[in-house]
Amino acid sequence: MAWRVFALDALPDEPWRNGGGRTRTIAMQARKDGEPRWDWRISVATIEQSAPFSAFPGVDRASLLLGAGQIELTAIGEPVVLMHRPGDVAAYRGDAPWQAKIRRGGLPLSLLNVMTWRGVATARLQAVREGTTFTAHALAVLAVEGHWRVVDLRPELAPRPDDALLLSAGHGAVRDAAPTRSITPCRIERLSNAGWLAAVTIDLN
Repeated sequence: MAWRVFALDALPDEPWRNGGGRTRTIAMQARKDGEPRWDWRISVATIEQSAPFSAFPGVDRASLLLGAGQIELTAIGEPVVLMHRPGDVAAYRGDAPWQAKIRRGGLPLSLLNVMTWRGVATARLQAVREGTTFTAHALAVLAVEGHWRVVDLRPELAPRPDDALLLSAGHGAVRDAAPTRSITPCRIERLSNAGWLAAVTIDLN
C-alpha cells in the first residue's frame, strides 16, 4: 500500500461515544469480528473539559500530548497517568474507565492516541525531534512543528530525494503494510532548524 498524506484539520471530526470529547481518525486496521471493530486505531482527540474516557476491554492504549495544557488520568486500581508538556507520552490499559482531568493552555487540549487489540498488535508512540529511521508493519507520522521529509527505504523503490514526502505542521502521512504484513522501513528527516514530529509504529503479533 502506498503512503497516504493527510491534513489533520481536513479529517472528519466525530464525537466520542460517551460525549466527552471529539476525535479525528487518522488510520485503522479493520477487525473481521468482535469488539472493538479494529485491530489497531490511530486518532487525535480534542478535549475541552475534564471528562471520562470510554473503557475498551482487551485494548492497550498510548497517548501523546500535542500542545499546551496538562492532563491527569486516574482509574481505580491503576497508576496515575500524567502528561504535562507537549511531546509527553503515556501508556495505559484500556480496560479501566479512566477519568481525565485537564488544565487547558487556552485552546482545547489535543492528544494523539493509539489503541491496539492486546495479543494482535503492539504500538510505540514517540515525539521525534531529530532525524531517525523506523521499521514497522505500519507507520503514521504527524508534523507538529517545523518541516519534515519522509523517505521510503524499501529496496525495490531505490529511494531518491525527489520522491520523498514533504510535511509541514498539521500534516502527516500513513503507511499500512496490511494485508501483506511486510515490514515498512523509512527515514524521517527534519528540514527546519527546529520542530518536532509525532510518530506511531505498529507491529503485528
